[in-house]
Amino acid sequence: MIISGRSLHFAFIFSLLAALLLQLIELPELLSGARPLWLPLFVAYWALTESRTHILLGAFILGVCADVCFGTTLGQHELGLVLVAYFVTRLRPIFVLFPLWQATLALIPVWVGYSFLMFWIDGITNHRADAWLRWLPVVSTSLFWPLVFALMELVRGGRNDDE
Repeated sequence: MIISGRSLHFAFIFSLLAALLLQLIELPELLSGARPLWLPLFVAYWALTESRTHILLGAFILGVCADVCFGTTLGQHELGLVLVAYFVTRLRPIFVLFPLWQATLALIPVWVGYSFLMFWIDGITNHRADAWLRWLPVVSTSLFWPLVFALMELVRGGRNDDE
């Protein structure tokens, strides 16, 4: 069963809000450094699978919410998430040819780019962080991608072949 119309938009909005909530949940100190980049993970999923959603607008609004919730420089997460959505959308024709494990590997530069942008903006605004806190989430995000993709495909109801 493939969801459509209002259900698709509800799933889109609900999943982005869930990603923001997952990013806000406090983890034990041992695990907090390895927290996946939930926001770009879900934005990349929607940019990769659905052309009917307004992913750039959704990424921008999610970025505003993230900046307000995290107290970061206004525009930091908006820029990062919009760039993730843009690059994944532009590369969608290539990604759909890949099996899931190759798509996972192909998305690593997207996660690295997002992390580097956050690192760069934080450096400009004098918000220093340990290097492990910057690059360990790239690894955990790559490991979580197949799981998130499979779960979201179950929620969404499979691929839409008439795109």
